[in-house]
Amino acid sequence: MKQNEYDTIFASASQFRSAIKIIRISGRNAKKIPNIFNFKRPRPRIFSLRRLTHKNNIIDVAPVVWLPKSKSFTGEDTYELYIHGSFVIEKLIFKILTSYKNFRLAEPGEFTKRATLNGNIDLIQAESINDIVNSQTEKQLSVAQTQLDGSLSNVVKSWREEIIYISSLIESLIDFSDEDIPEELSNLFLKNLKTIQKKIKDTLKSATLASFIKEGFIVTIIGKPNVGKSSLINALTKLNISIVTDFPGTTRDLIQQKIDVKGLPVILYDTAGIRKTNNIIEKKGIELAINIMKKSNLILNLCEDGNFNYKTLQKEFLDDSKIKIINVKTKVDIKKNSKKNADVEISSKTNFGINILLEKIYSYLSGLEPKESSLLTSERQISHSKKALSALNRINKLSIIKETELIAEELRLASKHISNITSFIDNEDVLDKIFSSFCIGK
Repeated sequence: MKQNEYDTIFASASQFRSAIKIIRISGRNAKKIPNIFNFKRPRPRIFSLRRLTHKNNIIDVAPVVWLPKSKSFTGEDTYELYIHGSFVIEKLIFKILTSYKNFRLAEPGEFTKRATLNGNIDLIQAESINDIVNSQTEKQLSVAQTQLDGSLSNVVKSWREEIIYISSLIESLIDFSDEDIPEELSNLFLKNLKTIQKKIKDTLKSATLASFIKEGFIVTIIGKPNVGKSSLINALTKLNISIVTDFPGTTRDLIQQKIDVKGLPVILYDTAGIRKTNNIIEKKGIELAINIMKKSNLILNLCEDGNFNYKTLQKEFLDDSKIKIINVKTKVDIKKNSKKNADVEISSKTNFGINILLEKIYSYLSGLEPKESSLLTSERQISHSKKALSALNRINKLSIIKETELIAEELRLASKHISNITSFIDNEDVLDKIFSSFCIGK
């Protein structure tokens, strides 16, 4: 059931036990909070210590901030109560507020949704707030902060301005007869069309790499049974997530763990040892290993004797794809030989070479990072950009002399999709989908 958008909403900004909890209250009735809790309204945007009481019962003594709608995040009158972090105090305040007409608990992301609907932020910035909250590495945080600052919004805005400009050119051509269309005007239109097509296309290319920053670069550990794959993932994660035994074929499923490599999110996969086998379960595990290898950004190819069979690996399992492979010689604490064809030598038992391996992983993956700071990071942003580019590309097949009106329509569609990246859409279901992944209180 849809909640009334005119209700005054409230929620705690922290859902766990803490020294201080922030209760946010936003909406047209927020101005009644001093009367509800019997305190003098503070000056706008000034921390003021107040005694909160209700029906002669003391609830808490806490700092209070009054944010008029012109100065608040949501664009509505807002109060923030910095109460002691007691669940009892929190529940008591919620109980009191709920007893008043048109006050209710906020839905997930509703504060940010209202900020968007009231024009304080755009949809890109709204999504970036959720990305900031959910960031697990410095790089993820950096990308999200850049979006919140408006970097991507400015890029998208410039796309729309360029499309509007070439739309004005094509509209001016409609007034000419086929024979009288000025060649310089036609050339100017085509030049600017190619420019905007290239800009959007390049940004979409970077979006593929940006997705790895958001979701994690895939690094797969492969090798024959008992070469130390499970021991390595345990060493890299500092967790005993894989079973280590002397029996070959122990790992038969994909085991994954996300780690932070100098700010980059990395998903490590421990795989079944690749060998010929009649065991149905082990065969399935090997199939899973091969499939994840093909999706990897980087492969750690483990071997204990130095015979890496690099060419066989590329040809038989990777279809000659250009996935980067680092050859890792394992168990150097107990198996020493003269072969020096490994990229790095390690011992998971003694941690010898582990830091060198991590440095090599970082060195390669950091080179995959997009150089642009303005990155498309959500499926919604990417989808609208692709649709806009498709509309612009369809113009390539149209005659600027005979199909001017069709070109104008494609430009209108492109402009609409570009606008939808930043602007809210007259579709409540789309907005609900965006904000449903937010936590309550955001």
